Amino acid sequence: MRSLCATLLVAFVLGAPTTRAMEVVALETRVADGAYHVMVEALLDAPAGRVAQVLTEYASYASLDPRVRVSEVIGSTAAGEQLVRTSIRACAAFFCRHVNRVERVRVLRDHVEAEVLPERSDMRSGWSRTDWSDEAGRTRIRYTAEFEPDFWVPSIVARTYAATAMRESVVQLFRNVEDRARAR
Repeated sequence: MRSLCATLLVAFVLGAPTTRAMEVVALETRVADGAYHVMVEALLDAPAGRVAQVLTEYASYASLDPRVRVSEVIGSTAAGEQLVRTSIRACAAFFCRHVNRVERVRVLRDHVEAEVLPERSDMRSGWSRTDWSDEAGRTRIRYTAEFEPDFWVPSIVARTYAATAMRESVVQLFRNVEDRARAR
């Protein structure tokens, strides 16, 4: 009987599909001179085409990032770029703020570029770029962003808590992107 149980257990383990989860390859966050920088490179266990679809569904960002309260396409430019407005509840330690941002978003074959429109945002400046590529059925993501708020952030918050909050936020965002892409 013991031999049969052991055989069944081995067969179950060997026959069970392996589930990989997002693997963070590199993650850097920093705050310098009032500007916030973040870079993450990760392997997502989902096909690149599906990941790209999730990343370009701007109205769904609120379901991917718990900080995003509203995300919507509000128009487009003559060049065909989307204008995307997001309202974010940004918190680091005891400091929280609603931040409105309008970005001009350009989608290319293997990446998305976004540039903040300061005159329509609570930002002095900002940009982001998300690259993706297929890697044996998984997707290698590289996300880089830099932004400078157009409002006061207490220096203790910026120095002590902001980098950690950004790290946690960006990792959670891409875990959710992976989950959504896998579910398609």
